[in-house]
Amino acid sequence: MPQNYTLNCSINMSASSATGYTQSQSGSYTLNITGVDQIATGRIDCAHDGDNTIMAAPGHGRFVYIKNIDDTNFVTIYDGASGDADVIGILEPGQFLMTVIRGTGTTVAKADTATVTVEYAAIEIDSNA
Repeated sequence: MPQNYTLNCSINMSASSATGYTQSQSGSYTLNITGVDQIATGRIDCAHDGDNTIMAAPGHGRFVYIKNIDDTNFVTIYDGASGDADVIGILEPGQFLMTVIRGTGTTVAKADTATVTVEYAAIEIDSNA
């Protein structure tokens, strides 16, 4: 049975230079998601020799958060099979992405040269989100 969710996100960042200059940035948003049929969360070890499914094909789209928790290798995130080359993002060690993707492709990850562990949360959205 479909469920309704509210996603509240905020991020605060600052960068400091060697000369003492600091620049800060922050932001937040709320996303109301109705009629959710599919939620995928957890960690997955992504091999470099094949596609690793983060979320099966949704009906309209999905909200995704994916973080590369590996220390040395990058991972590429795709909207559909990696052979289709529909790249969502390339995540270096420690990097993450968080975005809404309109479309019905399966979200997959593929490591570069060695297995990479990613943590993820993916929520299917309806046509009104």
